[in-house]
Amino acid sequence: MARSIVTEAVALEGSAPQRWSEPRLAHVGGFTALEEECDYRIGTAEIRGRVPASVRGTFFRIGPGRNSLGGQKFGHWFDGDGMLHALTFTDDGAWYRNRYVRTPKYVRETAAQQVRCRSFGHNAPGGWLKNIGRPPANCANTSMVWHGERLLALWEGGRPWEMDPVSLATVGECDYGGRLRAWEPFSAHGSVHPNGCYYNHGVSMGLTGPRINLYEVSPAGRLQRKSHFRIDRLAFVHDAGMSARYKVFLVHPLGLGNPLPFMLGMKAFDECVEFRPEWGMKAYVVSLETLAVERVFELPPFAVFHLGNCRERGDELVLELVRFEDYAVAEALRNVFTCDASQGGQPWRLRLNLRTGQVAGQPLPMAASCEFPQWDLRYSTGETRYLYSAAIADNGTPGFFNAIQRLDTETGAVTLHDLGPGRFTSEAVFVAEGQAEGDGYLCAVVYDARSHHSEVLLLDARSAALEEVAAVPLRNHVPFGFHCGYTSRAFLPA
Repeated sequence: MARSIVTEAVALEGSAPQRWSEPRLAHVGGFTALEEECDYRIGTAEIRGRVPASVRGTFFRIGPGRNSLGGQKFGHWFDGDGMLHALTFTDDGAWYRNRYVRTPKYVRETAAQQVRCRSFGHNAPGGWLKNIGRPPANCANTSMVWHGERLLALWEGGRPWEMDPVSLATVGECDYGGRLRAWEPFSAHGSVHPNGCYYNHGVSMGLTGPRINLYEVSPAGRLQRKSHFRIDRLAFVHDAGMSARYKVFLVHPLGLGNPLPFMLGMKAFDECVEFRPEWGMKAYVVSLETLAVERVFELPPFAVFHLGNCRERGDELVLELVRFEDYAVAEALRNVFTCDASQGGQPWRLRLNLRTGQVAGQPLPMAASCEFPQWDLRYSTGETRYLYSAAIADNGTPGFFNAIQRLDTETGAVTLHDLGPGRFTSEAVFVAEGQAEGDGYLCAVVYDARSHHSEVLLLDARSAALEEVAAVPLRNHVPFGFHCGYTSRAFLPA
């Protein structure tokens, strides 16, 4: 039986519920919908602290703008319709705007004010006949990239959607001039190489079985090379590492078990996803020169969703990541209004020896479990010392990410900036100021459960305690999302 859409008695699209009697659910207001599409200025006098003169670009944030519709909860956090937020820092304050991505799913369901489409975590109403052979609808809700003069909203199982970087209006589905075909999915996580090329991937079912598709996009934004290689199963390969000469794909034992119930419309995709350690785990190392697999490593199985920086040290590839022992977090992802996500992952370092085939892994220090690893992207593929992450501190409301963590991978020193009870965040992006690695700020959205409003926070990435530098208050809340980004381009109306 496919997971059904659950109708709630409460107004999920309304004001944030007060859950302070349940401290582990204090965060749930951050999952309520933001129906309004806003456009306003924040003056310098309204900003707490002072925005440094070097921060005069645009901060982007993406995630599900709504996790319910017409009193019905979507089946999974991944099903929410994508909403893009932008805050441009200016000389006299900041300019905020937000827009939903006008995907066919969003347009159709908004017009009906009802769930109509099959998604990652639920089937379309109407039984198997309405779902057989249909893929989950593209929500364009997971990540974004500014590359080749395009702002793209990214999902996992479909093509990207182009957005206007000034107005955030939806331009349309991006197929790179017909080079990206409808059956070639584009991952939510690509990597911009120091040479200016953008590399992305996507998992699909080819004529000879499951495969990972590879895409190389030129600095000018042209999809110039494609390739693919076979893998053992339809695995969930969300992210990938990138060194100067290689891409690294960690194919963990998380994927479709028996795909037939999904293909026949009897179950939602999420209901067919299994974590099976007996499937084993492999690391595929792909040459960026040839886009072909150069080496395959067998790994002890674990789960991984997000990777940090990857670099070459002699014969070794060294990369950081956040490791999970299993897929227990799935329950929280399915029940965001009633479940806490109080357990993050463990920062981890993986070393792959391209000459000997040896694999070595070790846990890295942490003050709290974490997710969403980030680093100074100017040093991508080179040596990096600092790893930043969203963390879960035990501050009385530990049901969601409520802190930002910095790890010095050379000394092992860990700094935790606790945002305080009832204040929650997600990924923080690094904004550079000086030339040295780590010389700059961390920028993130913080949701305050007491006021049901959000702010954009700047922390000094160099300071002993990640001190707050500035906070730009917003007049609305920003629903919890996944990823963010920053460009030094200050997008403003002409």
